[in-house]
Amino acid sequence: MNNQHNVIAYLATLAAIVIMSIVAAIICVSVEPDTHLAQIVAALGFISAAVTGLIGVIGTFKARDNSEAVNEQLIAKLPPAEPPASETKS
Repeated sequence: MNNQHNVIAYLATLAAIVIMSIVAAIICVSVEPDTHLAQIVAALGFISAAVTGLIGVIGTFKARDNSEAVNEQLIAKLPPAEPPASETKS
């Protein structure tokens, strides 16, 4: 997977969190609690568990770079290595 796939997966997960939260808000507003309280509690419990899981998943996303290219850039910035002191005194 490249960075474009990671961004798409991140946005899809974020969209799922937003949609599920909106559905939970609609359930709270539109359903009468006097007659369907048990169903409301069950639906909100399921939605909150799913949103919590998705928040955990979204926390695992991170940008990935080509590590070899990054290592080469870091090595290029290093000063030239000096020989150890024991090798210079012969």
